[in-house]
Amino acid sequence: KFNNFERLLEQDPTGQIMQYVYVGDTGELDQEAGETMLREYPEVVQAVFLHVVSSDQPSSFSPSGLPIPSPKLINGRPLVFFRTYVGAAAKATQLGLMEGDGLMRVVDEAEKALLARGVPKTSDKWIDLERDVEEAYKTLGMVLS
Repeated sequence: KFNNFERLLEQDPTGQIMQYVYVGDTGELDQEAGETMLREYPEVVQAVFLHVVSSDQPSSFSPSGLPIPSPKLINGRPLVFFRTYVGAAAKATQLGLMEGDGLMRVVDEAEKALLARGVPKTSDKWIDLERDVEEAYKTLGMVLS
């Protein structure tokens, strides 16, 4: 994945035209690739977002859902972990990479998607989403203040 990223960078050798946000997950080597991008190219990689995935059964999670690692900085750039697109969008808004209206669209679409799929309200998906929606509303309060 890192090699593919370097090939992409060759399209803009000056590093002045394109900026990147890398999105991956914690299931494969995405974290290693993202951390290497932040170490090697902090001038063009704005942030790395990693979806926290688990092969464990949801019943093994705590009542608050699957634990999410704390964010960290590499070369002054954020490495952020998330469980839902709402969580990712809230973090992106906090970092100035996304506007508040975009965050609200993500909240709306995520809720509609779970409802349309008939996901039971007791599901871990709703637990994760509700936690991240709360974070989104706190973020919007910060953005609007």
